[in-house]
Amino acid sequence: MPTTRKSRTTRTALVLAATALLTTTGFTGAADTPRHEDAIASAAVRALTSPDDPADHFLPADFDSVMGYTPLRIDGIMANPSGECSSPVPLPAEFDTSCKAHDLGYDLLRYASHSGAELGPWARKSLDAQLDQRMRTACEDRIDEQTRAQCFVMANVATAAVAGNSWRQGYSTPITEPWPSYALAGSSVAILASVAWMTRHRPRVGGVPA
Repeated sequence: MPTTRKSRTTRTALVLAATALLTTTGFTGAADTPRHEDAIASAAVRALTSPDDPADHFLPADFDSVMGYTPLRIDGIMANPSGECSSPVPLPAEFDTSCKAHDLGYDLLRYASHSGAELGPWARKSLDAQLDQRMRTACEDRIDEQTRAQCFVMANVATAAVAGNSWRQGYSTPITEPWPSYALAGSSVAILASVAWMTRHRPRVGGVPA
């Protein structure tokens, strides 16, 4: 399929956004090398990111005591009931459950690290990809074309921020970092994504963009 002006604009904005994120916060990554993984946590992540999401049957028996909470099924998917969309910019309410599920996935990564058998980069990549897919699915449910497009812009913002942060940390166990640099990078992402959206949807006068 030929590349359209619209897709080129969006892709350019995301590339610039990712660059802003990485140059603002630095890189702490490592190569995807073979390692001894926690088998139970690995199975739970694979279940959590599968279409059927049977994760409740694969969660480690001591997950509650180690991580301090009991995962629940929310809107049909397993999630951290106290999770939230950690973002320097406000995100649509439709993303809430997806973020809670993503938080549970990251806690499985932390659980594996706590056991001394950290999962490989594949796990964090899978969880991030699932978050992106679920946010976009949530946007599709909006009937109004304009608000749906705005929702996709915010999905792009969240995806760029999450992907950039995961890359910086080498797709290893998530760690908490100071907010200032993350917020600055997130603001750059939001501005660039908003510019891309406005370029595609600005009012037309006489059949051409105003």
